[in-house]
Amino acid sequence: MPAVAHAKTEADRDPRLAEVPNGWVVPDLDYPTFRITLIAKVMDRVTLRRLARHGTMTYAEWRVLSRLATMPDGATVGQIADLAWVDRAEVSRAASTLEQRGLTTRRPNEGDKRRPILHLTDSGWAEYRTRARDRTAFHETLLTDLCPEERADLDRLLGKIGTRLTRMLRDEQG
Repeated sequence: MPAVAHAKTEADRDPRLAEVPNGWVVPDLDYPTFRITLIAKVMDRVTLRRLARHGTMTYAEWRVLSRLATMPDGATVGQIADLAWVDRAEVSRAASTLEQRGLTTRRPNEGDKRRPILHLTDSGWAEYRTRARDRTAFHETLLTDLCPEERADLDRLLGKIGTRLTRMLRDEQG
């Protein structure tokens, strides 16, 4: 029986790559920031599946619910969008759905009648607490292999990249 020749993979040629996921290294895109996009996509996919497993909440609705939970005085659609790094239309649609489900309510904004203040209802708080436990477990699992110093370093480095990215976005928006 003739021997079958196997093509060497990148991991065979570079032992450092033996434990990285498929697609982690792409020629001409060998940047940690490229890998951040890969991680973010998979995190989104897993998050969507977990949210769907526990009901009908979308990722956009979770973003609104979780941001409102950090704002005891409530927030406008624009404030939530800024905190969640998403556009206002996405927040507005999600907020409407959450309100229809009885998880949020809108109250008049004395400072600007055109922009109501969104608040969590008691049901919204209960939903938030239930889902926050799952989200906390998810993130803790992702960080299990990092010691506290590595977690702090990762957070610091991601903060630098996030700051640069938000500047770039502001510059592009003019």
